[in-house]
Amino acid sequence: MGNMNNNPEHPDFGEPEDHLPDTRPATDHGPVEPVVPAPTDDAAPAPQDQKKPKVKGSVAGGTWVALILGLLLLIALLVFILQNQNSVELTMFAWSFSVPVGVGFLLAAIAGALIMALVGGVRMLELRRQVKRAKKL
Repeated sequence: MGNMNNNPEHPDFGEPEDHLPDTRPATDHGPVEPVVPAPTDDAAPAPQDQKKPKVKGSVAGGTWVALILGLLLLIALLVFILQNQNSVELTMFAWSFSVPVGVGFLLAAIAGALIMALVGGVRMLELRRQVKRAKKL
């Protein structure tokens, strides 16, 4: 820790002198200059001069982000289900059943996700078939 300023007339009386400029008189030889080593030709450039390599995104990173977003959506859906406990009657074709509103929306979301996955799977099979045909030619 630095010295304290002991002059009561000084504006920084009682504060450490570490942050103040050096106002002491120079010695007989003049002010002391800091010694800076001379740069050499074989010295590596300073780290701030070098460009940092860019990190590319990865499939695992994208999957991690999607997992976190899915988890947040799941938490929001659970809160919605817990807050909507009123019972409603659902009828589909000849079936009729009574479920809470939140559970009804959950079942609708699951059905929509299954339909979307089915359509996406068919599209992937179609593209795979096209790639195989292109390789044969």
